[in-house]
Amino acid sequence: MSTSTTPAAPTTSLTGRVLAAACLIAAGLAGVLATVLLPPTGEGDDIASIDRYAAHAGRVDAGLAIEALVVLLGAATALAALLAFPRARRLASVAGWLGIISGSAWIGLVHADGVRAAAADHDHAAGAALMQTMSDSAQFQVFVALSLLGGLVSMVCLGIALWRSRAVPRWAAALFVLFQPANLVGGGIGAIGTTVANALLFLGFAVCAATILRSGLPALAVDASPAVQAVPASASPASVH
Repeated sequence: MSTSTTPAAPTTSLTGRVLAAACLIAAGLAGVLATVLLPPTGEGDDIASIDRYAAHAGRVDAGLAIEALVVLLGAATALAALLAFPRARRLASVAGWLGIISGSAWIGLVHADGVRAAAADHDHAAGAALMQTMSDSAQFQVFVALSLLGGLVSMVCLGIALWRSRAVPRWAAALFVLFQPANLVGGGIGAIGTTVANALLFLGFAVCAATILRSGLPALAVDASPAVQAVPASASPASVH
């Protein structure tokens, strides 16, 4: 008696799972550490912020090195969205694409910290004037809009997609929805508020990383093609009438 079986769809490779998890952890942790290490910039007082950077040069150098990992933010958001994609395709797609766009905008914004650090080694008043000119530019304002508005919509869609798909525990999905509002409110409180907001994002990414390590990325699993699907066994001669 012949039997037929359907091959299981291949899952994400171990290397792919490790790299994806590392991206998520690095992107989330970078936000927390950079906020802790870099002195607060304040609002509207560029000279004072440059003075603080000059007074904490060692911390600033370490913070800028870690902050460079912001390049992973868009990829990390897209990876988290892939977890939800099989069961929440539209929301996950919006979250992933907007996450890439807003993450790219953040690269332009964090460059301001590098300019501030460079100004700390020169004339602080001239550096403050340069910072003001840069922040008033149309390009910088576009980066601000894309990072804040795009990031808000992206994270809310990501949280809802993960919630609906149950790809991660629902409390972890809620962290992404809370992140941007907490970040906006925390920015008015100071470094502690921003650090707490970034810790929410890190924890959400960490749960996604653990899920990917354990189960892979279902959205990237390759379905068995029709050519390799097993066909029903042919009827035996004894069954032919």
